[in-house]
Amino acid sequence: MVLVTRPEPGLSATMAEVRALGWDAVACPMLDITTFEPVAPGKFRAVLVTSANALPALRDWPRDRLIVAVGARTAARARKAGFVNVEAADGDARALAAFCRARGIMGTDVLLASGEGYGVELARDLGVQRVEVYAAAMCEALPETARDALRSGRVEAVLLYSGKTAEAFREALGTEEVTALSAVRALCLSEAIAARLNPEEWRAVMWPDPLEQLGPVS
Repeated sequence: MVLVTRPEPGLSATMAEVRALGWDAVACPMLDITTFEPVAPGKFRAVLVTSANALPALRDWPRDRLIVAVGARTAARARKAGFVNVEAADGDARALAAFCRARGIMGTDVLLASGEGYGVELARDLGVQRVEVYAAAMCEALPETARDALRSGRVEAVLLYSGKTAEAFREALGTEEVTALSAVRALCLSEAIAARLNPEEWRAVMWPDPLEQLGPVS
């Protein structure tokens, strides 16, 4: 059994991929996403996107505008939304900054669309403008099915796609669930997310590409 902690968009698709590998997937979203009003199109030559949660805010933007996504999955979401000029970094904010610096995607004619409280350092680093387009509140409790699965020792892995998700998941655990982590793998999208965890609590902490680390049921 695998707990999938990401919210929509992404939760349903990831659960389908987990099931395609032969695992029983359990929805365990740890963030509550509130999307703000769409951003009016501007004369920016590129938009940086740190999460697929930012894409609804670009609803009215020209589909040929350059979108630079934090990783391949967010890039795939941008293409599914109709954007045709999409590039992807290697999965976290640090990689996105390096990608943009290497290609000169910097300055005030570039827009960073991010979550509330996110991306401040990234915007400062690249000298880009920043707009908050969604809020992510941490859920205080695990869904009952996920909690019961942990307590009964039926969970093989937990998929973690953001640092805030990892933080929310850990804070939602009681003593019994924390003890159960010793038999569970934490599969993280990036090393930065893995760094939020205490490896001594888990059977293993692994990254990147949670689905690749999970692998098919043997």
